[in-house]
Amino acid sequence: MKARVLGSVTLPRVPRSGTDILMWAGEVNTTCQQLRDRIVDVKTRPNVASPALPLQIVKGSASDKFRVTPGYVNSIMPTLSSVLLDNDPPPEITVTADIWVYAKVVGTFGTPDTYVVTIVTETTDVVPTGTAITATGFTSFFKIGRVDFTSGSPDTYEIINQHGGGNLGVDSWGLYNLWWRA
Repeated sequence: MKARVLGSVTLPRVPRSGTDILMWAGEVNTTCQQLRDRIVDVKTRPNVASPALPLQIVKGSASDKFRVTPGYVNSIMPTLSSVLLDNDPPPEITVTADIWVYAKVVGTFGTPDTYVVTIVTETTDVVPTGTAITATGFTSFFKIGRVDFTSGSPDTYEIINQHGGGNLGVDSWGLYNLWWRA
């Protein structure tokens, strides 16, 4: 993006004596108005979308394929079907019905703590079973979003990202698993 300012702005002269201060103040006011009212011509590249933020659902290689953008959970790249999200080509989800997409973390307490992070899908909006906290670790799920499927000719899909994007952190304290944007 390139910005080009159109028009000119007259800078006020420096006052020479105490009586010139009123004239100088008027010129400062005029300069401020010129700055406020000037036209700025901004050149942008047409039809270029901003890249999706980490850990969001985006379209894949075909109309029924979707993927999760690469991002980190507890500094670990998640996997989808045992393939890292940042793999080339990236792993994809085939959608034939409404699906919900979650980040699943299995943490094991130790020195250091370890985490296994996967992307899982469900066909209901109920948080997957397995959420637990024990003395040795925890399992926790974070909803990334969903893809709504409508059968027809052609089939239609709508991506609804629950997570606004960004890398995540999660840990377990007492009775709670806490997630945050990292």
